[in-house]
Amino acid sequence: MKRIYTIALMALMSAGLFAQEQEANTLKVQGSAQIETIPDLFQFDLRFTVTTEAQRQSVDSLEHMTNYMIKCLNKKAKISKDSLKTIGFYTNINDNRYRPETKTTYTASQTLQLKVSADKEQIIKILNVIAYTNLPVNVNTSSYFSDKAKAQSEEALINAAFDNAKRQAQMLAKAGSFEVGAVRSVDYTQGEPFQVNALARMESMALKSSEDRSFANFNLAPQTLQKSIRISYFIYRKEN
Repeated sequence: MKRIYTIALMALMSAGLFAQEQEANTLKVQGSAQIETIPDLFQFDLRFTVTTEAQRQSVDSLEHMTNYMIKCLNKKAKISKDSLKTIGFYTNINDNRYRPETKTTYTASQTLQLKVSADKEQIIKILNVIAYTNLPVNVNTSSYFSDKAKAQSEEALINAAFDNAKRQAQMLAKAGSFEVGAVRSVDYTQGEPFQVNALARMESMALKSSEDRSFANFNLAPQTLQKSIRISYFIYRKEN
């Protein structure tokens, strides 16, 4: 029994020594990549809010404004009704029972949401239709990436990160007079597989003139995407 224990202990020690030797002959570097790319999708959130002295009136007015906006977008910007959806509907009673001098009012609100491709001319057309309606609407816009665009950017970032790691390894090898071998391991568990590591830059809009409410220009801001990957290489002493 002691002989078996001794053999097992020797095997474990040998494995440990082999692992240490392998670790000693390893170079670890972190490859980083950064690209700038323009999102391929664009979203409009049009928020309508109506306050009246009768609840039915506030809801009816809200419906009228929403339907008018949909009609204009459909007719003038050729946006299909299937591309539009309403979200975030709510009603609220502004109760002023403790202030007799102020009447109780009713507020109704909802958002009309539209998602389109990030085409500059189409975005300008939609902005001009919104301005044409002259409705009291809060407009929020945002740009984002489709799954296809994410996959393409992810691939570009990974390739660039590997190239960056390889360059670092070669520079260190030249300075340390050793040779870089094959990849031993890759640590790809840092953070999300796709992320924007920067504050999103806002789009810029410009009106034609102070008298004209139509838009003359619109520029989509590129977003900065980053990724880093830890890579280990086998290294060897240079043969003289």
